[in-house]
Amino acid sequence: GVIEDGNLISRLVCIVNEVGPHCLMPLCQTIIYTNDWAIRIDGAPASADSIAEKYGFHNLGQVNSPSLHMIIILFYCSLPNVSFAETKLAFMIRLQCKWGKTLHRSIAKHCSEGSQGCPSYMNIEGAWRRGHTGKGVVVSILDDGIEREHPDLRPNFDPFASYDFNGNDDDPTPRYDSSNDNSHGTKCAGMVAAAANNSQCTVGISFNARIGGIRMLDGDVTDIVEAQSLSFRQQHIDIYSASWGPEDDGRTVEGPGPLARLALDNGIRTGRKGRGSIFVWASGNGGRSRDHCSCDGYTNSIYTISISSTTHSGARPDYLEPCPSTLASTYSSFSTDRQGVTLDLKQGCSKEHSGTSVSAPMAAGVIALALEANPLLTWRDVQHIIVRTSQASHLTSPDWHTNGAGYQVSHLYGFGLLDAESMVKEAERWRLVPSQHVCKEAPTQESRTIPPGLVLRSVYESTGCSHHPLQHIVYLEHVVIRVTITHSHRGDLSVTLTSPAGTKSQLLANRPLDHSTEGFQSWEFMTTHCWGEKASGEWSLEVLDTPSQQRDNSETGLPCYTLTIIQYHKNYTRYQILFVSFLPGRCDPECSEDGCEGPGPQQCVTCLHLFLKFKNNSRTCVSVCPVGFWGDRRRCKKCFSSCEMCTGSRSDQCATCRAGHYLTEGTNSCTASCGDNYYLDHDANMCRKCSENCLRCTSANICTECKSEGKCVPECPDGFYGDEDTQECEECHSDCVTCSGPDSDDCVSCEEGKSREEGECVSKQDSCPVKTFLTGEGECEACHASCDSCSGEEKSQCKTCAKGLPDDISACQFVRMCVVCARLFPVRSP
Repeated sequence: GVIEDGNLISRLVCIVNEVGPHCLMPLCQTIIYTNDWAIRIDGAPASADSIAEKYGFHNLGQVNSPSLHMIIILFYCSLPNVSFAETKLAFMIRLQCKWGKTLHRSIAKHCSEGSQGCPSYMNIEGAWRRGHTGKGVVVSILDDGIEREHPDLRPNFDPFASYDFNGNDDDPTPRYDSSNDNSHGTKCAGMVAAAANNSQCTVGISFNARIGGIRMLDGDVTDIVEAQSLSFRQQHIDIYSASWGPEDDGRTVEGPGPLARLALDNGIRTGRKGRGSIFVWASGNGGRSRDHCSCDGYTNSIYTISISSTTHSGARPDYLEPCPSTLASTYSSFSTDRQGVTLDLKQGCSKEHSGTSVSAPMAAGVIALALEANPLLTWRDVQHIIVRTSQASHLTSPDWHTNGAGYQVSHLYGFGLLDAESMVKEAERWRLVPSQHVCKEAPTQESRTIPPGLVLRSVYESTGCSHHPLQHIVYLEHVVIRVTITHSHRGDLSVTLTSPAGTKSQLLANRPLDHSTEGFQSWEFMTTHCWGEKASGEWSLEVLDTPSQQRDNSETGLPCYTLTIIQYHKNYTRYQILFVSFLPGRCDPECSEDGCEGPGPQQCVTCLHLFLKFKNNSRTCVSVCPVGFWGDRRRCKKCFSSCEMCTGSRSDQCATCRAGHYLTEGTNSCTASCGDNYYLDHDANMCRKCSENCLRCTSANICTECKSEGKCVPECPDGFYGDEDTQECEECHSDCVTCSGPDSDDCVSCEEGKSREEGECVSKQDSCPVKTFLTGEGECEACHASCDSCSGEEKSQCKTCAKGLPDDISACQFVRMCVVCARLFPVRSP
């Protein structure tokens, strides 16, 4: 019994009033008394501390943080004169480990594929031969703890991936007793990462992976404990392996609580640096009780990889539960000649491990091999690779069928037996899938009667959200149906979904032991059997009510049962070109042969030429990059801010400039104003260089300020020169057309019929032939070899230079030999 404490209840009411109406306790579940409360507080952790202190609680920390604005805090309270069990009230989901009684054969050391005690057809050795052993991947077992000092675990044990949420410490070592009841987690850990070549019990599938343990099943398994375990160090742990869930009794319908659901959602969105945590779950051992794993909300989640089991001969184990959410299978149960070995407590070995409890860690080990082959795989990439590579041929089941996308699939084995070698090969060359699309179709709220013994059929015409580009689905990954059914004997119901391609998924089978009168309240059924099929078209949901003897006599006749289909979820997949050779409607011309999700260039799967990415992570395909962008390996990247067109993203890679900026000659950079030694060429919209000795100029030949070693003069018309002192135009000598001074030997150019010799203009009749000069005796003598014309035989007496040397010798005021000389004054060319 419970003694109500009015003071305690009033404190809880005060907290709820202060933090807001955030109820995390489902009213339809059994209430168990524990010492913990989970309170959602919209605010920072400091707010939680102050609220806890105000009402006499202790804040024990954050459970998880699915968003920046919501903090979930664990409170503990110890009140005087109130017993431990009476202190707090919390919702607890009772869980049962999915342990089987049949024997399991694990991977034996130093074995060859297909030999006794070794896994045939899973091709694990093939993955090893390709060099993949799980190195660099971290796996954590969510269970009753792991024996960290076991010789087969010690080399790979990762303390940073381990914690004890039952004892609230860092040591995941299980609690020992005479029966070794808490050996389950250690056995699972050995399947994943038992060390190789140490002469101990066995070798793990990923024997170089890091292995951790979360001890969380050896105590009250509350929603808080589950959430803490599932969200523990999501940036460090890659794979979480869970071999537990609701009781496999054929009558329970149960799933993760609100905190655990948030932990799963947060894990796939933010875990592994945004690539998504990998959650591997055992599908269940309730086959002997006619259980159906669609009633297990953990394996029924799109965020978990649900793994079933098969015998070594490919037969169905009697404990196996069918359901359409199972993705794949591994070996687990074997005949006596196929027994295997795993670990046990007290540094021992064991042959006593089987059921889907074995299959989940085996799958975790195989996935670790794939993650080593490609660490960039997202949580959805891993599921795609499993679907594409799993092998159906070895497994016996009467319900194998081929879906509309060409995949073989079964309610017992999913897409088949995991193939480790094929998975790592696929991972090595894998192209990451695009972002997930979720289409929520309009709900059908109509209530209808289910006739006893007959089928109630509801048809829904789906467009795949074609009118909403960001939600539009062409092909499927998961399909989730949320239903509400009122019924007085839940076990009499079976539910089947038929896709537009004709694929039938049995979402629920009859469960003879389920005598519940609760029906289904917004329960989500999930199927993977439509993977790769088209989303649009007619979906059919059929509910069959098969009256059983357990019904009351009062239920005969036409009792009223209601069905409400709430929504469909259809998640986007990349395999458009793989599944069909055409798409509804035409794609944009800029789309590649991979196809599109809609008619626009922003809906291409991949681009034919280039793509332009936006800040909101959307993109569009283009034939050429727009203004302000440049093409780099099919992607348009932004130019520097002042560039209009460019060849790269740096400031010196501009081709043209944005308005108000000018391209600088020789530097390929854009500037708002021309700097020193440059002038603005308005016609070319460029900053061009001034003459060599000009600091500032208005054109190539008009210098307004000279460098320190030069002088500037006015620009004058023909027959005048610029005087440095007066800064006015003075008249040239009468023999000169243009000049640099007043004297006869300051001529720069001469009138027609005269040539310039030593700055003077002389008649051409008085001139000697080319490369000669007139001596005082009136004779023509040869010039120096460097001269084309001269006034004497020395090289310093050249008037014009030979080919290849500067011609404009007249521009050099202080040098009279044929060498490269600097222009000291801006003058007109002759």
